Amino acid sequence: MGTLFMARLTNRLVRIRTRKKTLDRRARVNMKALEHLNGTARALNFQYTVVDVETTGLDQRRSRIVSIGAFKVIAGRIHLGRFFNQLVNPGGDMPPESITVHGIVPSMVATAPRGRAAIETFLDYLGNDILVAHNARFDLAFLNRLMLARYGFKIQNLAIDTLPLCETILLPKLLGPMQRQAKLMGRGAFNPATRHHPRSLEAYAHHLGIRIHRRHTAAGDALATAMILQRGVDKLERKGRGRLKDLIRVAGV
Repeated sequence: MGTLFMARLTNRLVRIRTRKKTLDRRARVNMKALEHLNGTARALNFQYTVVDVETTGLDQRRSRIVSIGAFKVIAGRIHLGRFFNQLVNPGGDMPPESITVHGIVPSMVATAPRGRAAIETFLDYLGNDILVAHNARFDLAFLNRLMLARYGFKIQNLAIDTLPLCETILLPKLLGPMQRQAKLMGRGAFNPATRHHPRSLEAYAHHLGIRIHRRHTAAGDALATAMILQRGVDKLERKGRGRLKDLIRVAGV
C-alpha cells in the first residue's frame, strides 16, 4: 500500500527531473496536487474524483481508452451534477469483443477528442483532488500512459483503490470464499451464475446492495465506485480510523 510520504517523495523526484522543462498550466497544477494534504485530518474533509475508464481491451500496453467517466465526492456526498463523461477516439481499431462489453462503436468516437486532448480535459476536472478507482492500477495505467505522452510524467494526485477497501474494511469475511472461487474458475473467468468475476466491481457492489446503472459504462462504474468509497470512509470513521492516513494505509496505491 502507498503512503503520503512515498507519494511526496516521488513527486519531489518528478519536480527535480522536470525542473528545466516549460510546463503548461495544467502540468503545474498537477505537480502541486499533494501540497494541501494532511494525513492526520479526517478523510471526509478532502475532495475526491472517482474515475473509471473503458478501453479497447485489457492489454495495458496496446489497448486504448475509449471513455472516461468520473464523479466528485465532497464532504462524503456525491455531486451528481458535476460528473465527467468523455468519449475518446482511440485512433485505431476497436475489437468486436470490447464493443460487446462497453457498447461503444467506432462511429460514436469518430469525432471525439484523441488521447492528448482527453487527458488535458480530465486534468481540468481532476484538479488537486484525491483520485479514486476500483482496481485503480488498471485505470491509472491507461491514464498515465496518456499523461506520460503529453507531459512526460505520471498523474501526481494521491490515488486510492476501492478494491482493498472492500476486501479489508467493507467485506473482509467474503475475501476467503471469493479467492477460492476465483482460483477454481481460473484467472479472468466469469461466474456463470452471477455473470461477473467474483472480485469485480459488480461482485462487490452486489454484496453491498449497490445497483450499477449501465454497467461497463465509465460513468456508471464510476458512480458505483463513488458509493463504495462513501461506505468505506464511513466505516473507517465508525471504527475510529477516519483520518486520511488511515484511508491511505488501507487503500493507497
